[in-house]
Amino acid sequence: MEELKRVKLFAKCSDEALERLLNHPCRRQEYPAGRRMLDAGDPCRALMVLVEGQAEARMMGEEGRELLVDRLKAPMLLAPAFLFATPNIIPVEVTAVTDCVVWHINREAFFESMQQEPTVLRAFLEELSAKGHFLSGKMRSFAVKGLKNRVVEYLETNGSITSVADVAQQLGATRPSLSRVLSDMLNEGLVVKDGKGYRKA
Repeated sequence: MEELKRVKLFAKCSDEALERLLNHPCRRQEYPAGRRMLDAGDPCRALMVLVEGQAEARMMGEEGRELLVDRLKAPMLLAPAFLFATPNIIPVEVTAVTDCVVWHINREAFFESMQQEPTVLRAFLEELSAKGHFLSGKMRSFAVKGLKNRVVEYLETNGSITSVADVAQQLGATRPSLSRVLSDMLNEGLVVKDGKGYRKA
């Protein structure tokens, strides 16, 4: 219960309501660093709550290229938008970056809990709304902005690019493509390069 109460979804939930929820089939699973936690195409049959550790969600693109969709850090829900979807299929691969602990909570029991506990229902709706906002921003970035603009936005948010390969995955580009854009931006005076990588000029 203490692990689950660290998650916003259950932070205001009564102990009695949590006890009722955990009386239904559920399990606590540990994943060592480097272990695949979810595969793309897996059915989402339970509410998955990451209570310890960090993970990465990736999507496979053309020619085997991987796109880093999100970095996941406990405490948080995993794939909540797909729990009640039709079909409820997870579209990304999730891999543990550090040792992780995930609670798998019975979907129907969780639905019942939301009906009985308005604070849980509200927190779940807020989570879905936030996730929708995040994903729409990602889609808009890829659909509308060119790679150079995405680089500028990344630098404004993160300060610098220390690993071209890592950032290329996050921006949905190949490493050579990002390297060419950074070289052009360097020549244009938009970025500078030092021992720590690239940053805005």
